[in-house]
Amino acid sequence: MYLITSAIGGTFGLIFLVLWAMLSIYSLINVLRNGSINGGAKMLWVVIIIVVPLLGSLTYLFWRSVTTL
Repeated sequence: MYLITSAIGGTFGLIFLVLWAMLSIYSLINVLRNGSINGGAKMLWVVIIIVVPLLGSLTYLFWRSVTTL
């Protein structure tokens, strides 16, 4: 039983880690390329994404989608 849970946890953990890293990198690149955000706001978003990666990335993507409507 331990072998099965260890394999599943390891696989899901790896998938989560890869998705988390991709989301963080995508959000950082998007913040830095966004021309409508001034320098101070860009720096704030970068700090938020680095300090709180998952929540910061999701918050930025949600904020970006709301402001572009």
